[in-house]
Amino acid sequence: MVLNFTNIFVLTYLIGSCVTFVLHQVLEFIDYSARKKNGGVVPEEIRDITAAKCFDEEKLKKITDYENEKYFLYIPKSILGFALSLCLVLFGFFPWAFKWVSSFSFVTENSFLHIFIVSILIGIPETILMIPFDIYRNFKLEKKYGFSNMTAKIWIIDQLKGIVLGLIINTILVFAITFILNHFTDNWWYLVAAVMIAFSLIVMIIYPKFIAPLFNKFSPLEEGELKTKLEELLAKTGFVNDGLFVMDASKRSNHSNAYFSGFGKTKRIVLYDTLIKQLTPDELTAVLGHELGHYKLKHIVKRMCVLLPLEFVMMFVLYLLSQNVSLYTSFGFDFVNGTNIAGYQIIGLYLASMLYDAVSVIVTPLSGMSSRRDEYQADKYAKEICGTPDNLISGLIKLNSENLSELLPPKIYSFFMYSHPTLVERVRALKGIRN
Repeated sequence: MVLNFTNIFVLTYLIGSCVTFVLHQVLEFIDYSARKKNGGVVPEEIRDITAAKCFDEEKLKKITDYENEKYFLYIPKSILGFALSLCLVLFGFFPWAFKWVSSFSFVTENSFLHIFIVSILIGIPETILMIPFDIYRNFKLEKKYGFSNMTAKIWIIDQLKGIVLGLIINTILVFAITFILNHFTDNWWYLVAAVMIAFSLIVMIIYPKFIAPLFNKFSPLEEGELKTKLEELLAKTGFVNDGLFVMDASKRSNHSNAYFSGFGKTKRIVLYDTLIKQLTPDELTAVLGHELGHYKLKHIVKRMCVLLPLEFVMMFVLYLLSQNVSLYTSFGFDFVNGTNIAGYQIIGLYLASMLYDAVSVIVTPLSGMSSRRDEYQADKYAKEICGTPDNLISGLIKLNSENLSELLPPKIYSFFMYSHPTLVERVRALKGIRN
């Protein structure tokens, strides 16, 4: 199989992939170089607070070493991942997989089975490649820095559960998409978009009670000072929820977090058990105030108002691309019009998605800017609802310290790679310090 290197689709994929790869390598090196220079420095904005206890010389060195080791793991992982992606395209793995599956008559007679097997087959190489890196990260790097509590048994069970869950989700989506492609060949794009959106909403509803408990144990927050403060905050904001729960995150990792899950009245507030150990009740209340800010300021609704129409627009673009015969032939597919339309068009969707991934770095900063703006607004809301910024500031500093997050990433790096403002930027905003 020979790629058509003069074809616009192939050129877009190759150039876009190479530019994205080089850009990420440059950004990570810039961050590494800045860390070598500033890794032992505590920013002036946080020197007068909890930072004196959270960022001593030993902790600063530990943060630098941890971030450096993650970078040294990223280098081979990204290079091999990039090389694999190129090899799969250049050596015709995708056309081969499609043709090999098509060679079985019992498969080609059933378009759902055909697409289902192909979708699994094309994901196997990357999955196999990433397993050693996942094992090293969990059992070597994260354990070295006191984060991972993962055992071989838990890791294997997690993988098996993930595979089964993935197969169930894949089966449902492939069946729905195949049905639409077979029966609505001329206008399937808006139906597929509607199915994807509906499926996402359904998952949001069922995730807290049926999916998350497959991996972690969730217990109602015990009575006490913390629960009282959190319930007072919830009552003050009028936030309807399905309860306060503690997740046994420490079974796998000592990293800390808190999040909302669910949709509508099924929303649950989930606190990592590690987070409860690291923060005071007042600090945790301020952190929850920040999360409540996203809901009260309608950040989720506003984002959905943008993403839902965009989903239809993107699917229409993918639809148009999938109708172009040269998209298939340029990547080595022997397109035969009228033969297994669903099978070919889902391949077209996959190829079009590959093209988007190759050039998506262009829009990544826009998403990051929007996300960081929302974070500033949620911080401001927490400051107002709690009556002071002090507890949120000290909580953010502790979380930064406990999770060994770097303090002074270069601005160009955070611009491209961060969905949240840096610790220093958030503290400055909470203190009302102008840049």
